Amino acid sequence: MERISLCCLFFMMISGTMTSTDLNKNVVLFPKESSTSYVILRPQATSSLTSFTVCLNCYTVLTRDYSLLSIANPEKFNDILIYIINSTAYSVTVGDEEIVFTAPESPLGWRHICTSWKSSTGVVTQWINGKPLPRKTLKKGYSVGTQPIIILGQDQDSYGGSFDIKQSCVGEIADVQMWNFVLSPNEIQLALVNSYLIQGNILNWRSLDYNLKGDAIIEAKLEDYTS
Repeated sequence: MERISLCCLFFMMISGTMTSTDLNKNVVLFPKESSTSYVILRPQATSSLTSFTVCLNCYTVLTRDYSLLSIANPEKFNDILIYIINSTAYSVTVGDEEIVFTAPESPLGWRHICTSWKSSTGVVTQWINGKPLPRKTLKKGYSVGTQPIIILGQDQDSYGGSFDIKQSCVGEIADVQMWNFVLSPNEIQLALVNSYLIQGNILNWRSLDYNLKGDAIIEAKLEDYTS
């Protein structure tokens, strides 16, 4: 009975009322700490993943930890998790296994974050503002599941829910893109400047199916931070 309910939840999440639009000139604003504000993103494809790249821009003054992007499957609630621990520590989780990258503190402003993973080698590359950190390995031989619930701004501690207010994002997120392959260094630079030449084939900010929850709202970008 539990498996049936989980499957029903997945189909409700991906087939409910969603909006598909070009958000290229917009951000998602999470205006305050909350366990009920988030965005559900519907992927363009739901096949098993043996590699991926996720890129996004974020802007916040939070000093605590918070979640940027959470992908849960029925058997793995942290099948993919892009998570900020503090201003110098970046957490990446694949298949419920975590590694942490450290980087020099960035000045106040937008940060462009790209994370890639390849199952055949387990190699994870974390890019901050177009610069790669020393690579690490994680979950060699693993495949990400085929029933993803994708949440922006919260960490799923159950399949599609159990959010913790102290892990919520407060600030702005934009230009979310996801691919089912590892981007090359040249492609990362295109993503950094938000080029139309490189658009996600799983999540595409220029053609995104999404559902806003709680106080999350769409707002126009205040500046062209990619120029």
